[in-house]
Amino acid sequence: MTKKIHLYFVPHKDNQHRPHILRPRMLSIISILVLSAKLFVTATFLFSYNSPEAFAEISSRRIIELTNQSRNNIGIDSVTENALLTRAAYQKAEDMLDRDYFNHEDPDGNMPWYWLKNNDYIYTYAGENLAMDFTRAESVHEAWINSESHRANIENPNYKEIGIAVLQGELDGRSTTVLVQFFGTTYVPQIAGASDTIATETIETSLFTKPLVEDAEPQLKAAEVTAEIKAVPEKGFLSTLSFYANNFYWVVLLIMIAALLINIFIKIKIQHKPAIIQTTALLLLVGAVIAVQTHFLENIPRLLQII
Repeated sequence: MTKKIHLYFVPHKDNQHRPHILRPRMLSIISILVLSAKLFVTATFLFSYNSPEAFAEISSRRIIELTNQSRNNIGIDSVTENALLTRAAYQKAEDMLDRDYFNHEDPDGNMPWYWLKNNDYIYTYAGENLAMDFTRAESVHEAWINSESHRANIENPNYKEIGIAVLQGELDGRSTTVLVQFFGTTYVPQIAGASDTIATETIETSLFTKPLVEDAEPQLKAAEVTAEIKAVPEKGFLSTLSFYANNFYWVVLLIMIAALLINIFIKIKIQHKPAIIQTTALLLLVGAVIAVQTHFLENIPRLLQII
């Protein structure tokens, strides 16, 4: 074993002072393996989610399914997707990415209900959950369910409708995915002869909820309550694939750097310039593979934060 290591990494007379790992054939094989790994990862991502829009559509649909599963499990009716809520959620997500913030309140002081009113969604009840930095609908839903305030929105029986937006972009100087989840119940005017007032009981456990009374704003409840979950490992296939592929590139890069340095400094007087040039080219190739993200999912960190 030691002899093989010396043959492959250490220049000496038995390998003509040219380590096997730095010979053209071996360098070519390593280059092909690195490129093949990159192509395989990219092809797998493309097959799964060929674009951010496809990722968003599939994730949104799955989050609604998971939301309704959680509601049904405790005997609450499902929520249905509402186009106005979806459009409001999309605009809120787009605004967070455009203006670089992640909060219920925007930089101008507008609360979530601003986006509902902008889309003419007249509601009796409304709520909002936000999430960022995730790659699986199951992960973000689980994080919400594990947070009391967010679960209260998901399991609120007063909500009848839902709107989801999933957008990929740059926030706080890094690529990420943001998710906006709006809940609501469309206001239905009372019939003639009924009481002119609307019940004003609030749901104390919900993060954002209050019946609409005339033109009153829903009251912000638990204004200082935020929930952050850090370093939650993603267990999905795509995340695992990306993790091992990136580790493979880094291992190759470090091994080749070590082999090149050994080749240069062990026998400082005996230098094989072609081996040095070819190895340097391979190092540049591996560095480029690590730096160049060929699919948008490669830019999404595998940390999960919710608010």
